[in-house]
Amino acid sequence: MSMDAQSFCRKIDVVTVKGSSVSTSIYTYDTLLNQKFPQLSTPKFTNLDLAEVLKQQAQDYDTSAWENDGDLVQLRKLVTPKFRAIFNEGLNSYLNGKWQISREKLLEADKLMADSDIGGDGPSRTILNYMEVRDWVCPNDWKGYRPLTNK
Repeated sequence: MSMDAQSFCRKIDVVTVKGSSVSTSIYTYDTLLNQKFPQLSTPKFTNLDLAEVLKQQAQDYDTSAWENDGDLVQLRKLVTPKFRAIFNEGLNSYLNGKWQISREKLLEADKLMADSDIGGDGPSRTILNYMEVRDWVCPNDWKGYRPLTNK
């Protein structure tokens, strides 16, 4: 994925998968679900079918679509710079073993999303649950990632 495209994704954790000792960063592309969008249709005055139009659009893709496509902008409207900054501070604190700071920041990030009527932020809640099970105390052997125990 290009660096431009990566800038629109959010790093949400670092994990190892079951049976591996190699840590891997996990990213997401945040969207506001349950929105109403107009039905896709072919542009007027074309003899192409919808599949051909979509294929052409995919071939003409460049990263400016992330900022200029109305649907993509609408899907990301809740991912504000404030939210990203707070979440990133919480994630970085978590990864660096500063779990009390992480707890505070991830709770704040989750509240920002909960206040937006979407019920909270899943990635924040996942990390908060992981830390809560460990009584909010970072293990002495913490290496900056958590193991996933299920495939």
